[in-house]
Amino acid sequence: MTALLSLSALRKRYRARRALDGLTLDMAPGEALALLGPTGAGKTTTLMAVAGLVALDGGTVTMAGRDVTWAHPATRDVAMVFEGFNLLPALDVKGNIGFALRSPAFREDEAEIASRTGRVAELLRISHLLDRDVTTLSGGEKQRVAIARALVRRPRLLLLDEPLSALDLKLREGLRAELREIHARRRTTMLYATHDYHGAVAITDRLAVIDGGRVRQRGSLPEILASPADMTVGRLIGSPAMAFFAVRINGRRVQAEGIDFRAPLTAPGGAGAAQALTLGVWPEDITLTPGSGGRVSAVDNRGFEMAVQVETAAGSFRKALPEGRGLSQGDSCRITLAAGAGFLFDRATGARIPCRGGRP
Repeated sequence: MTALLSLSALRKRYRARRALDGLTLDMAPGEALALLGPTGAGKTTTLMAVAGLVALDGGTVTMAGRDVTWAHPATRDVAMVFEGFNLLPALDVKGNIGFALRSPAFREDEAEIASRTGRVAELLRISHLLDRDVTTLSGGEKQRVAIARALVRRPRLLLLDEPLSALDLKLREGLRAELREIHARRRTTMLYATHDYHGAVAITDRLAVIDGGRVRQRGSLPEILASPADMTVGRLIGSPAMAFFAVRINGRRVQAEGIDFRAPLTAPGGAGAAQALTLGVWPEDITLTPGSGGRVSAVDNRGFEMAVQVETAAGSFRKALPEGRGLSQGDSCRITLAAGAGFLFDRATGARIPCRGGRP
């Protein structure tokens, strides 16, 4: 199957800052893909390059087999939703939604505009707002209008740039569910840029972890959890994210102060005591029980669960626990790793290295 979107070795620099550093990525038709990364990772620049809103220093943007790297934005058949809504205050809600359908590039007759505006408003549950002044809307309502305005054109590709980050938690959760439902019903190809791990996994089928202007790893969440490419991926995936421990090599046995291994973990041949290695473990593979080895330094109560911050001589980490598990701030605890858990990383480069007894 021909990729709907193919980005190859994209490069872009803003004065001294490198925004894109050889970024490469493919998307299949009908796919929902999250571009997940921290602030400054290159997410917005990637979306703007796809939309044709930024001139690249190198690389190619291909859509459905056509090189559009230097094509005018209006010829790309993409729609973009920004964090800041960008609604037109002079128009009411229905005027904002149907605005693109009255433009020279996408003009439709008034009956078709009314029909499509009504259908997309119903899809986003804002039919009752069509005659409202956009300045009177709440943040969540404005974002629904912005998404409706993008969808009404029926674009080949929908670009979403942190569209929910300015909303409160309940609104974010509601709109995540609606975006997922919209994708399931319409199969619109969707590239969703976000720093929010929860939003990324709630809305999309596949993740592309981005940092430093490069895609560090792409795949489904189970694929990434089973085989993280490097320490950067470990820091960006999960909530809480991966726990990291400084280790030493005794013979070829991996050891970490204060950590109990349920099964032996063996470093590769050639790894010696002088090599700086880091052990990465998903918090779900860590068991905490009363005992010695670590100390609970903080507790974050979340209702039916709590997140604990644990300090050890080898490193600190966070882990979610059911409420009332019996650990309180200041308690000592024993830290045990599940059999087969753990990944070894080179501390200097962050790259994963093979080990025996842990994950392959």
